[in-house]
Amino acid sequence: MKKFILPALLMATFMTSCGSDAVEATDAKEVKEVAITETFSTLGDHNHVDWQAWHVGKTGERSGSITITSAEASVNEGMLAGGTWVLDMKSITVTNFTGDETPKNAKLQGHLMSPDFFLTDSFPTSTFEITSSMDTMIGESNTMISGNLTMKGVSKNISFPAKVEISETGVSIATQTFEIDRTDWGLSYGAAGMEGVLADQVIDNEIAFTIHANVTK
Repeated sequence: MKKFILPALLMATFMTSCGSDAVEATDAKEVKEVAITETFSTLGDHNHVDWQAWHVGKTGERSGSITITSAEASVNEGMLAGGTWVLDMKSITVTNFTGDETPKNAKLQGHLMSPDFFLTDSFPTSTFEITSSMDTMIGESNTMISGNLTMKGVSKNISFPAKVEISETGVSIATQTFEIDRTDWGLSYGAAGMEGVLADQVIDNEIAFTIHANVTK
């Protein structure tokens, strides 16, 4: 299959302007039917999304992971053609506090599942559905993946680079770390400009994700 190097114009959607490192979030796009020669849907090892968040100015880092509970990857003639990942938002963990501060992990975990953030009782899962993919060369990544990320009932289309490895027995996808602006999905708790938020309590709008997905036949 003929390969296409990622145009500079598409690369501009990976990094936005105005001082933010967040990828551009646009309206959700239709998932078009494409030719598929194989589908992989059995979870392999290490299916999770690592996350990072900060207070304003990238201080006070918080981090953890979210479990991918189901996934599917479609292949056409050895190239990634589509796929879907389902994230269990109730599995979200916080791991950055250690020692005497370890109890803070559970406290923040509960807050992240509350109505202030992901409201997991009403929205127990988030999903990512691939709408397109294109060959690229960015570091170790060989594919630019675009898809609809749905969180808390809001769907936005985003793009990010990933290393995609396809074999006869499975598909492995490891993304570069990328950031989204959480307010695009209505996650505005603690954001700058919100009423009652003190300057030293402002939470960065950006959340960083690194996706690790592995599926077999």
